[in-house]
Amino acid sequence: MDVSFTHTAITKAAASAALLAFISSTPTFAQSIADDIETLTVTGTRLPIELTKLPAAVSVLTESDIKASGALQLTELIRGLPGVSLSQSGSPGGLTEVRVRGSETNHLLVLIDGVIANDIGQGSLIDLAHLTAANVTRIELLKGPQSARWGSGAIGGVLSITTKAGQTQQPSKNVSMSASAGTQSTYKGSVNTASQHNDFGLNAYAGYLQTDGDNISRVGNEDDGYNNLTAGLNVSFEASSEHLLNAYLRAVDYQNDYDATDFLSTGLPADSDNVTRGFQVSSKLKWEYQPHDSDYNSALTAQYRKDKNDNTASGDDVGGTTGERVEFNWTHFYRLDNWNVAAGAEYLQRLFSQRGPVVFGDPNQAQRDKTYSAFGEASGNLGDNVFTSVSARFDNNSEFDNASSYRAGLTWQVHNNVSVFTSYGKAVKTPTFTERFGFTPASFIGNADLMPEKSEEIEVGIKTRWETLSTQVSIYSTQLEDEINGFVFDPAAGAFTADNIDGESLRDGVDAEFNWRGEMVSVTGSYSYLNAQQDVDAVNTTELRRARHQGALTVSSDFGLDKFSFYTKLAYTGTRFDTFFPPFPAPSQTLALSAYTLTNVNVSYRISNEWQLSLKVNNLFDTEFEDIIGYVGQERRALVTVNYTP
Repeated sequence: MDVSFTHTAITKAAASAALLAFISSTPTFAQSIADDIETLTVTGTRLPIELTKLPAAVSVLTESDIKASGALQLTELIRGLPGVSLSQSGSPGGLTEVRVRGSETNHLLVLIDGVIANDIGQGSLIDLAHLTAANVTRIELLKGPQSARWGSGAIGGVLSITTKAGQTQQPSKNVSMSASAGTQSTYKGSVNTASQHNDFGLNAYAGYLQTDGDNISRVGNEDDGYNNLTAGLNVSFEASSEHLLNAYLRAVDYQNDYDATDFLSTGLPADSDNVTRGFQVSSKLKWEYQPHDSDYNSALTAQYRKDKNDNTASGDDVGGTTGERVEFNWTHFYRLDNWNVAAGAEYLQRLFSQRGPVVFGDPNQAQRDKTYSAFGEASGNLGDNVFTSVSARFDNNSEFDNASSYRAGLTWQVHNNVSVFTSYGKAVKTPTFTERFGFTPASFIGNADLMPEKSEEIEVGIKTRWETLSTQVSIYSTQLEDEINGFVFDPAAGAFTADNIDGESLRDGVDAEFNWRGEMVSVTGSYSYLNAQQDVDAVNTTELRRARHQGALTVSSDFGLDKFSFYTKLAYTGTRFDTFFPPFPAPSQTLALSAYTLTNVNVSYRISNEWQLSLKVNNLFDTEFEDIIGYVGQERRALVTVNYTP
């Protein structure tokens, strides 16, 4: 770790903490202290922890935030969150990668209703393009290394998404519907129903999205369309006062048009008849046991996740992948005085298959691995004003050496409304099946000798929470070792391969956000600074597709009126770099992508207690931008929505 930066970071954090604590304790702010501060818990951890006590930076979007935005896709909601960098390949449905605090795209673990949703078949990354905002009720982004809680892959953090089927508290009876139509021949509809009868609970939802999309290439006029059908179901049964059973199912069926790269003439995307058809399924069975008058309870969970992708070019099969996760987890919870403790064991099997036509080689293959894990976590008070959280995990993988992960943090309540925190953690990421076994025999071969990536991070921050104002500032320093480079040329094989980098990747930065809620207006703001450097063969370079400066400002208001509401969001993405590969034999080039600001607006009018009408405009000023070289960003889009909630 960069000791000089760490010392500087801690010094800056201490100064920031002192400054904010002083400002927040002045009489002007002291007069607005609430008697009862809202308690929120984080589902990204195994133990419920109040946000003010959690020794980590976390961003939360509630159901009211999501409804006010009128968002069509999840990317609209998380764009601008502190530490988040998005790379979207154009039109809705195009590959959308997310990097948190400068980490790689497969270093963020994503949970949908508690089920890990990363795609084993696509390098264990998460493609946010297929996550619509319909029926989403809560989003939590827990930043920093979390492998001690969730295993391999949680290097940059954990993104926890809760849908209506995954809510802990279910209404006794509820039905809601919405229908939308807009530009680019965009149509959207969703329905949700919930019911509770005696010991049975049922929640089901379905949503459909269809759009002609935009032309993602710089040339031509072919739009790249997308359609998505998502459905979820959750059934709960309280067998007795001690036993609760739960069954969960979620499925996504989508089709996406995309453009291929013209490697011979321009090296850029060009109009082409390429299509990806995908299917995702997540399922979970859970048994919770809570004995009467006991400080002990347990949860036994079985999870299954499958991602299937098939691709065609001009109607011809060009291959596809299937990734599967089978997981069993038994966690025991104890409460000892002021301490909460969790411990348990986990079994995970990952399966990967690839198929395609045999041309210059045979891409068809099937691979698998197994991991046996033991973990523990504890949180509690060390004193009247000091809270701690510690966690550790041991992984025994069938293909790699044993790995250990850990995390420890402290929160000091320096004032009724001000706390400072610090944490230190280590996380791991096992190599993907693609990196180990290859995917294109003619141009890419695998490396079965790869080692897992390892990351360590130290963080210092401050949180304040008042009746109308909350703030959060954190400074972090991350060191990544044995990073896997997937573009290493092997002269002996005459093809590219993957290899562990002989060097370190350092990511240092600052995340800040605030939330102010007045009687008629709510304002939230965020800012991120990131310095992400990679050391390859003693050459230090800036990491690609990561902006050094990012920020967002959101304003919502009802103007003191019962019927009207207004929401606007400005999201700024600073300059970042990407690599352009011109036609052979020209060498690759590192180019700068221009900074841009996107403005989204949503205006709603309540027709009656049951009916609401809204107009949503994305990219209001039709700003031209690119997140990836050659892939034109989404154009202005308007959508009219009618909501019905009896």
